[in-house]
Amino acid sequence: MQLLVYTCVFGGYDRIYPPVEMDPSIDYVAITDDPALNVRGWRPHLVDNSQFSSARIANRFYKMLGHRILTGYDAGIYVDGNVRILGPSSRLLSKFLQTGTAVGLYRHSKRDCVRSEVATCIKMGKVDDARRIEEELNTYLSEGFPDRQGLVEATVLLKNHAHPELDSAMELWWNLYSRYGTRDQISLPYVLWKTGLPHHWNPGSFRDENPYFGVYPHFAALDVSARYAHTRARSYDSRFYLGLLAAWHAKWRIQRYFRARKGQIR
Repeated sequence: MQLLVYTCVFGGYDRIYPPVEMDPSIDYVAITDDPALNVRGWRPHLVDNSQFSSARIANRFYKMLGHRILTGYDAGIYVDGNVRILGPSSRLLSKFLQTGTAVGLYRHSKRDCVRSEVATCIKMGKVDDARRIEEELNTYLSEGFPDRQGLVEATVLLKNHAHPELDSAMELWWNLYSRYGTRDQISLPYVLWKTGLPHHWNPGSFRDENPYFGVYPHFAALDVSARYAHTRARSYDSRFYLGLLAAWHAKWRIQRYFRARKGQIR
């Protein structure tokens, strides 16, 4: 059985790191527009993104339809570029394939419905046009889409490439994302409902401690420094960086304490 873990690295938004534990039965592929990308364990797959208007849109295309580009695999895991591979991914894929479903998903760690996700995206400024994302939600609801059936955190996706219903559902997801240009987590629950795509909810959250994935900040994120992102990423395979991370967090706790005390004094 041919198994795959793949990610996308475009426009310098993320920096990927070697898998902490290499799984000999897995191919690790990084779809990228950077001909100089060279990370131990990851095989670069160079693509031309000139057809896309932004690196973000290119990422979503390969995230949703990467199985059309990386052919010859029975199943695969997509991970965002800020996810560190920690352990044997074949074990997780094997458990998923035993369910006979098309996709394996993780529930959102903070919200459970599309409506609350839309409200949060607008409040936090994660969308360029609030009216557009509200229009998208209202369109889904007008068709009878039952919200609160589960919000997906689409940072990690397991796919059964051999499932006959996978490709058409992923194409619908891409078409909706292309139409509205908002957040892919808004449209995926609708796609699951509309197509009846067989799916499996993986237990827990990939953000919690687990043997497969570790998460660190995006390197281009505005609210964190690149040094902190690097420290967080390396903390999964180095006691030195784990100590640095603990010191960083202790510093922040002290700063928050004194800011709170200062506010009380005022």
